[in-house]
Amino acid sequence: MSTVSMCSSWCCVCACFRDILRSQSGLAEHHENYHEFCRLLGRLKTNYQLSELVSVDNYNEWIQLVAQLTINSLNSWQWAKDSVYYLLGLWSRLVSSMPYLKGDSPSLLEANVPKITQAYITSRLESVRSVLQQNDGLDEMLDAEEQLSESLESLPYLVRFQYDKSSQFVLGLMEPLIQHYKQATTLTALDEPAKQQLSILEGQLAWMVSIVGSVIRGRLSSSSSSAESQESIDGELSGRILGLL
Repeated sequence: MSTVSMCSSWCCVCACFRDILRSQSGLAEHHENYHEFCRLLGRLKTNYQLSELVSVDNYNEWIQLVAQLTINSLNSWQWAKDSVYYLLGLWSRLVSSMPYLKGDSPSLLEANVPKITQAYITSRLESVRSVLQQNDGLDEMLDAEEQLSESLESLPYLVRFQYDKSSQFVLGLMEPLIQHYKQATTLTALDEPAKQQLSILEGQLAWMVSIVGSVIRGRLSSSSSSAESQESIDGELSGRILGLL
């Protein structure tokens, strides 16, 4: 297929996705449609290069709408937990293509990826409170090993995309959790509300350990000057985790 044909094809695809995302027609009320739509979005980067995606007129609105869909899906983890995998996969492939992006067209990833990273982390922490407080029989995501592994698969690419900013966000969440946990474990007698709060803290810290572990394991090989600073951040995050032991 010629370059012109590819661009024309992507323009049509982008416009179709944009219109569906604008209207939300057939998505919110039909879970299967929603899931298949997310799967289709996840396939886009396989068929089109980032340079092709950013070159069309509708790209800016499209990427903003996809970012909002992703954030909404993360926050609606009970309903969209099976669909998030495909959305995060799309963002990880977009981020991985950034070093090869040429031209002046902005990708807008710098503005959107940190928001998605933050939504992922905060929604996982809130899931613990929801499961323990509602006691409604929802499966705890940390107990579903396969789903957890899939969920964390794309995270290192997103967190490391703007590692300084993302790591400060992670540390900002971890510090009070660690402090409150240490305070709670020094108490000799706990009433029921205190026990429940301790369980929430333990679940949230378990999530933070899993998240930090996936980021450290997913360390991207690099010969660039940023490699040394990333190693320093790796050490800082690892130190917080080891301090819990």
